[in-house]
Amino acid sequence: MCMLNRRVDILFDKDLWKKAANFSKAQKISAGELIRRAVKTYLDGQKAVQPPKQTPFNRLFKPRG
Repeated sequence: MCMLNRRVDILFDKDLWKKAANFSKAQKISAGELIRRAVKTYLDGQKAVQPPKQTPFNRLFKPRG
């Protein structure tokens, strides 16, 4: 069993929420579980994002702002 330790607030438009709520009821899972599964599926399908390689010059040429 996974321990959940982060809470987020997400705003949905009425139609998207209705679709999510109906789908989660049909699957007999909570809307939160549906969203967690959807995010995991999406992220598992993405390429890993590699941070830019750090060099001594990165700080010198960093745009100010």
